Amino acid sequence: MISDSDSDNSASTDDSVNFNQFNPEKWLRYSSSVSLLYCLAYTIVFILGIVGNSAVVAVVFRSPRMRTVTNYFIVNLALADILVLLFCLPPTLLGHLFIPWILGLFMCKAVSYLQGVAVSASINTLVAVSVDRFLAICYPLKCQMSRKCARRMIIIIWLFSLAIAFPWALYFTLHPIPETHSEMMLCIESWPDELSERLYFLTANLLLCYLIPLTVITCCYIAIWLKVWRRHIPGEKGIKTGKNLNTQMDLVMQRSKLKVAKMMIVVVVIFVISWLPLYIIFARLKLGGVIEENSIEEKIFMTMTPIAQWLGASNSCINPILYAFFHKKYRKGFAAIVKSRKCCGAVRYESSISTYYNRNTTQRSTRYTARVDTQCEYINSIATMR
Repeated sequence: MISDSDSDNSASTDDSVNFNQFNPEKWLRYSSSVSLLYCLAYTIVFILGIVGNSAVVAVVFRSPRMRTVTNYFIVNLALADILVLLFCLPPTLLGHLFIPWILGLFMCKAVSYLQGVAVSASINTLVAVSVDRFLAICYPLKCQMSRKCARRMIIIIWLFSLAIAFPWALYFTLHPIPETHSEMMLCIESWPDELSERLYFLTANLLLCYLIPLTVITCCYIAIWLKVWRRHIPGEKGIKTGKNLNTQMDLVMQRSKLKVAKMMIVVVVIFVISWLPLYIIFARLKLGGVIEENSIEEKIFMTMTPIAQWLGASNSCINPILYAFFHKKYRKGFAAIVKSRKCCGAVRYESSISTYYNRNTTQRSTRYTARVDTQCEYINSIATMR
């Protein structure tokens, strides 16, 4: 930070901390061992998240079969996670390790703003996926979301997220730590009044970016569950009685849709669990009044806040693992990219539906050939007898 004596001369050019007076005992929040543990935990999340989400984006864009509406939303979710990992995770770690904010005014505003944008984009993308799965399973012939519609929804999601998080970029600023030198600054929110701060947290953060989206997601997946369990999937009896191939393929596609829905339910549950502790902490800080200094509650919050922040950020590296665990196409796509040893270009692999189709077509062709051969042998035998 800058001192009061030269603030008029250097405020516009330098808002970073003066490291010449660095004192570990005064600046570091935790001991060396605890700080090292936090660095290790955040580094693991950063590496796994960047590699995993980049692989998800590569699989979808390099595999023509993966360019579906749902996968477009999954790519959007991966891009939001990459945004969190690249621009929010390292500054957040530094903010927890050091008592003062050492990255300057611009990063103070940018980190808070981008994290708000990314979280909003993630939760609203999950809403879009749940609506897409609801339409695909409950109304497969009437309402289907097109790729063009999906692209428009993604644009709307990002515009909404950029707008709703803008007050954080406006009101996050640097304040000197009380009873310290002027170079010791904190990055905190500074609203015109307390009522505006609380209203923004309740409406924008808690309702529009957490509770209402989760309500919509829950309603969609409950409707999917009721639709599936109240009726048989079309074509279930067709496999037992040997009906036509199209009916059997419809069954395979329906089951594939259900697998995707189950996978996304797990993704939503993990998202809720990952960000819930941080929302609880924010709700207490915004709505619960001032925390007494040196109290047990303050010590608990000092310990739990970096853990809750890490848990929220770890959601960015969990999703690719879930895709690989639940979705065979993603596993095949990851393997195909590794085997290709190329950074670009299309990768191709057989999907379960195409394999199923080819296998049944081959069996039908073999049976048809055998039947023709038998008929030819029968005709030849009659000709010989004559």
